[in-house]
Amino acid sequence: MRGIPRFSWPTWLMIAGTVLMVPGIISTVSLVGLAGFHLQTILRAGLEHPLLILLLGLSVIGAGIFAIGMVSYVVVGSLSHERAELGYGSVGTILACLGTAIVAANLLTLPYFLSVGEREPGQPLVTPIALFLSVVVLDGALLVIVYFRIVHPKVLSWHDLGLTRVELGERVAQGFGLGVLVIVATALVEAALRSVGIQQTQEQMFEGVRSASLGQFFLVLIAGAVIAPIIEEIFFRGYVFTAACRTYGVIPAFILSALLFSLAHLNLQALIPILLIAVLFCFAYWKTGSLVPSIIAHMMNNALALISLYFVQR
Repeated sequence: MRGIPRFSWPTWLMIAGTVLMVPGIISTVSLVGLAGFHLQTILRAGLEHPLLILLLGLSVIGAGIFAIGMVSYVVVGSLSHERAELGYGSVGTILACLGTAIVAANLLTLPYFLSVGEREPGQPLVTPIALFLSVVVLDGALLVIVYFRIVHPKVLSWHDLGLTRVELGERVAQGFGLGVLVIVATALVEAALRSVGIQQTQEQMFEGVRSASLGQFFLVLIAGAVIAPIIEEIFFRGYVFTAACRTYGVIPAFILSALLFSLAHLNLQALIPILLIAVLFCFAYWKTGSLVPSIIAHMMNNALALISLYFVQR
């Protein structure tokens, strides 16, 4: 007879949090459906079904416990080289690192958004400064986690993650070529999707750029076309692809890195074009062992999108 699995205490916290969250989520979806999954509809359903409020309260507590367990899982795993090497490329560790960055970024930016909501009630929160802050804080959290969970415990070096100056001129040239390929390929895919009625919505996430002053636009451009490409390539290609490749093999690494990169953009309509971009970036990194080509191409793609949105489409 097999005993209870010997999970670490952060893992048990995540399990306990999940157990508390599930009943509330299932009850809410069964009452309001996925289409009505927003605060006002849920509150109305709660007034009609008092038990739902109790279950949702448990879900909130469960979410907090899960978040504490997830963050603890990453922190405990970084305390020594031996601990850091255990499962550093597993799906669980990769998801925990990404989730911890998201939780940290939301906690750090929450005071700003609350203060804006109080000063300017009813106004859109997605302002140029909010976009700049969101990108910088989230990407900063990703970089900090890669450093303390992977680089500092000497699991992988920056060189292992693809930050290398070997054949730098050739890698930069490859990056420009890759950038052109990505821009053309995604334009063709987006046109094909529009022809069958799937409208692309990537630009809606950056609508606030259109109302920006020139100075504010350059802040967003620096965040979206310089900071984000560098750090996202370090995380999704340098860490995720490398770690998954060493743990599961090349094909699973392609799938995991590309899929996580696509899902992290939280845009279902744009999943296919972003997935294509991610696969091309993974291929470039896999063939060259350098992040330089994908960073350059990523910068070109983001810069073109932001410049078009600000100077042309508005």
